[in-house]
Amino acid sequence: MISIKKILVTTDLSKESRSALEYAVWIASNERALITLLYCVDNLPSVAYHTVDLTFDKFREELLKQEQKRLNEYATTLLHEHHNKVKVIMLEGNASQTIISYAKENNFDMIVMNTHGRTGIQHAVLGSIAEKVVRHAPCPVLTIRSTIAEKVQTRSKVKRSSL
Repeated sequence: MISIKKILVTTDLSKESRSALEYAVWIASNERALITLLYCVDNLPSVAYHTVDLTFDKFREELLKQEQKRLNEYATTLLHEHHNKVKVIMLEGNASQTIISYAKENNFDMIVMNTHGRTGIQHAVLGSIAEKVVRHAPCPVLTIRSTIAEKVQTRSKVKRSSL
């Protein structure tokens, strides 16, 4: 029998990515699993950027502080809604590589993530983080397409309000 004890949920801090956590919370409640919410900040380009008051290191440090603040606000809202203990992590690096590495290093049983469902030229130019994670993850990956997730959330709100 498959046992799911550790679930990694990825986020880009968008409204759509909340649905991945909704699914993870549902799975975790059924499996009594722990959830880790992971936000990846892309590698910052290393350029020589110096002014009198600002060096690249200070710029990078300030940007990371702002992203951590955004993540904390996002997580606070979600934790309030779900009343679950969720470990919140922010890492810097290429998103797909960072997700895969973190999942391997921490022995996650499942990854839950949103996909934007881009096709055509958008997919070719922007790539797909979800696709790369699915191909190389050390564990099963549940991908939630944004439009589908919105419909599921709407249905669950209707069910809750009719009870």
